[in-house]
Amino acid sequence: MMKRRYKWGLGILAVIVAFIGVNAYLWFTREPRAIIVMEAGEGGERVSIGGLPANFYPGAGDGPRPAILLLGGSEGGLREYRNGFARQLAREGYSVLYQSYYATSDSNRSFNMVPLETFDAALDWLSANPNIRQGPVAVIGHSKGAEGALLLATRDDRVGVVVAAMPSDVVWQGFDFDSLDMSQFTSSWSENGEPVAYLPYATLPWLDYFSGDDPRLEIFKQSRDMANEHPDAFIPIEQTNAQLLLICGEEDNLWPGCRMARALEERSASGPNVSAELLAYNDAGHWAFGPAEGIHESDSRTLGRMGGSVDGDVAARKDQWPRILQFLEEAIGTPDAGEPTE
Repeated sequence: MMKRRYKWGLGILAVIVAFIGVNAYLWFTREPRAIIVMEAGEGGERVSIGGLPANFYPGAGDGPRPAILLLGGSEGGLREYRNGFARQLAREGYSVLYQSYYATSDSNRSFNMVPLETFDAALDWLSANPNIRQGPVAVIGHSKGAEGALLLATRDDRVGVVVAAMPSDVVWQGFDFDSLDMSQFTSSWSENGEPVAYLPYATLPWLDYFSGDDPRLEIFKQSRDMANEHPDAFIPIEQTNAQLLLICGEEDNLWPGCRMARALEERSASGPNVSAELLAYNDAGHWAFGPAEGIHESDSRTLGRMGGSVDGDVAARKDQWPRILQFLEEAIGTPDAGEPTE
């Protein structure tokens, strides 16, 4: 009996070792993550801001238009599905600057110490554009872009509105999709060349990688559990004057977006001038944000792949689109009327 158990144990160990070995081989022999910087295409133009590419889409209509700064997520670069979202907003009369901030070349492919000054330069560019209406700027960000958008709102009064989809309430440690060793990275963001205070990643017990749950979600969940040990990592959203629209999918399996969105909603209640509204969607995941119509092929492939279902992600997008437009109109004014509603 003991010999049989011993052999059984050796068999299980061999399977685990083989599994780790095969996956390690596949990791180290795979091609590096592609850098994609798409042109603006129809209705837009390529501009350069602070040495980084951006796509600008002038809003439809006559006269100066209200401005939106659009920030993508950890995919980096400039992607066609974000271009499509910017075009939809431009058709509604908003001038949209889709700004890249990392993964535009081999020199910045790591999401580590990304300068927040990149966003300052984007706001400066919008302020200097004579076709942009003077007044508060709306910033729309998804995932890591939402993290950046919320940080920007706490440090620049020109931001009057933030739409933060699948947001974070903390600043996270940096990372690189092409590296297994996270110890070499400090903060995702920098200010004046110094790392912004951040929450480091937890180290999972090795058996957790075989538990059936996505290890990325477990890392983020366990790390977020330790956030009170790193109080400086919390984004001080209560210090902003911006109006917040928070969007999340309850089945997000990349990181606990709804948990962090609710924490932002609660924290904002302690601020004297900030207000927050939360849209949380059942059967929706990390990609339950973006265009609901005319979805680009590269975007449609992600639906349902980071939690929730395809139908759930699409339903969430359809529901939130008119809500986003109403929120923008009330916060920064309708494109044609020129004044926000009271």
